[in-house]
Amino acid sequence: MGKENIPAGQSISIAVLFIIGSSLFMGASGQSGNSSWIAIILAMLLTLPLMFIYARLHVLFPGKDLYDMLILVFGAVAGRVLSCLYIWYALHLGSLVLRNFGEFSKSVPLTSTPMLAPMLIIGLLCVWVVKEGIEVLGRSAKFLLLFTFIVIIAVQLLSIPKFQFHHLLPVLDRGWKPVLTDMVGSFTFPFAEIVVFLGAFHTLPQKGSAARVLVSSTCIAGIIILFVNLRNLLVLGPDILSSLYFPSYVAASRINIGDFLTRIEGSSAILFVTALFIKVSLCLYVTCNGVAKVFKLRSYRSVVLQIGLIMVYLADFIYKDIMQMEYFAYHIYKIYALPFQVVIPVMLWIAAEILARKKSRKQETAQH
Repeated sequence: MGKENIPAGQSISIAVLFIIGSSLFMGASGQSGNSSWIAIILAMLLTLPLMFIYARLHVLFPGKDLYDMLILVFGAVAGRVLSCLYIWYALHLGSLVLRNFGEFSKSVPLTSTPMLAPMLIIGLLCVWVVKEGIEVLGRSAKFLLLFTFIVIIAVQLLSIPKFQFHHLLPVLDRGWKPVLTDMVGSFTFPFAEIVVFLGAFHTLPQKGSAARVLVSSTCIAGIIILFVNLRNLLVLGPDILSSLYFPSYVAASRINIGDFLTRIEGSSAILFVTALFIKVSLCLYVTCNGVAKVFKLRSYRSVVLQIGLIMVYLADFIYKDIMQMEYFAYHIYKIYALPFQVVIPVMLWIAAEILARKKSRKQETAQH
């Protein structure tokens, strides 16, 4: 099996679609009402230093992924234990995103169809793409991102007649506390979820590419989420927005240009499917890559189908209903995800910097 490589442009496309994934439809966590857009901007700014830490890991370990780094820094036993935690996180995240799609299908377009059917179709599509390799995923993401941009811009422009700017006022009417709570929520979901991409770092081309990929994708995805959130707020208002499970779909359904151009929400639903397809595929790839590294398999491809089916099955019983899904996403997830997104990567970075300095000192003493 040859080494897989994806160019920086395709990596950015995967990362952008990965970040916007579920949040494009489920919206941002909404305690701050009409000031939720401030929370998104703060969350984006808070994510940027973390992206530089992730990028630094790529510089310290060129050609290595997250699992290689953990085993090299923490040793064979502790490194594999931490790798197993990240395998679970990537598998669980993929299942959560599939369930988001399952609940959306059951609530809106396919009300009489069993939830498992659409989740299984998307799951098998992801299995097929991951089996073909991450280069195929990269090329798919580049095309799908262009399509996403076109649809989002079109829906934004068509929504302008429905904008009611009084929904933005008064700014910070509930104070800073809900804004800061939402900032932490938006930081963990969706921005810092890009930690999963560390499991595919070995596919990035050269040493300095990680910083460009991570920072660019965070900024692009952040701007998309911000504009979509502002559109939902201006069209629906903060009270209606906070009571909906899928606000973007409802906001797009309000578009009516001269009783001629209506039912635009179908195009928004297609966006949701394309973004979650990339997100679930990357989660599946990273999970399979981790299993191959921990258990020393020759290729990750040998476990793709099995893990893909486990992911679909896990998605089917992970929540009791849509209310439990929403509660987990906006209240529990920010506590659950923080160790994976911040604590372990920062520990890894500090340990890697200490090891790199010790190595350079040894080289200096050997030269003298």
